[in-house]
Amino acid sequence: MKQYGLDFSATYATSLARALTHSRALRFARVKVAEIQLYQASHVKSGRAARDLYSALRPHIDAARGAFRERFLVPLDGVPDYLHQELVKSLAKEDAVLLGPSYPGPLA
Repeated sequence: MKQYGLDFSATYATSLARALTHSRALRFARVKVAEIQLYQASHVKSGRAARDLYSALRPHIDAARGAFRERFLVPLDGVPDYLHQELVKSLAKEDAVLLGPSYPGPLA
């Protein structure tokens, strides 16, 4: 559809593609953190108690961060670090300090 010399179908397609990318990135982050909570429950509990989730779960968090970076941050589509947000929200129960002093912080 062209109006005022602009191709709105291309604009719509770009917006839709961006929205789908954000949706996939957010879902990926939620699934990875849920898997950590499910399969590493004892480490999550001990990490929270020690206020150092990252040290308790380093290999799992690093693997999730690497996969998130490759899938969503390398092409630089303007996707925020949803994985970091989900780690803070779900794993650390909204208390980023629980991730511990060695946690490297958001990727983006």
